[in-house]
Amino acid sequence: MSFRDYLQTHYSAACDLQRGIERDPQMIAMLQQGPPNASLVKSWMRDYALFQGITTQQRNAIVECFLDFANSKVRSPRVSDDEQIADLYSALFVELYRQVPRSWMSATSKLLWCLYPYEIVIYDAFVYRTLIVMQCIDDHLSAFPRIGTAPTIKGEADITRASQHYMNYQAMVQKLKSVYAVELDALRRRHDESYGYDIRIVDKPLWMIGNPKWQS
Repeated sequence: MSFRDYLQTHYSAACDLQRGIERDPQMIAMLQQGPPNASLVKSWMRDYALFQGITTQQRNAIVECFLDFANSKVRSPRVSDDEQIADLYSALFVELYRQVPRSWMSATSKLLWCLYPYEIVIYDAFVYRTLIVMQCIDDHLSAFPRIGTAPTIKGEADITRASQHYMNYQAMVQKLKSVYAVELDALRRRHDESYGYDIRIVDKPLWMIGNPKWQS
């Protein structure tokens, strides 16, 4: 089965999963329209398991850090190019790391997605596993640099390498979105689908493939 076939077969399931995440649209609306809502951010981050091993005080600091970062940006749901995405990713990663020194690779992408839900790709371990394999057998991905191993974060200097790793991952998922844009449009019309962020409907089947617990 090709990825095109898998996407078509699992399109409805992917959309159902995304529409079932109730706090996603709440987060996006709050960040675009205000006012800042620390309780919502904290609940959303807890739902995505981004607070594991972090104290209550650290959680509060992380939430305030993100809201300060979000409020410093123009409230637009679009980013223009890869350089801007890389700068945003590195800047937010550094801010989070300064609050709690740990790897924020996935959390940074998830929080950025709430700010820019049309372009930002969420970094996920299951999707990463899928891309490792697909890069060897999918002509659309074979030209990208090998995705490699995610860098270990031992200090701020490592965040540059983490950003480079993320941007390669981001480019691969964006490539698939571009390749299958016609199919995504046709599927949306066929299923009368209201979910509007195609980037999540591309990464969800990748997540399904890489998740050993997913029952397709």
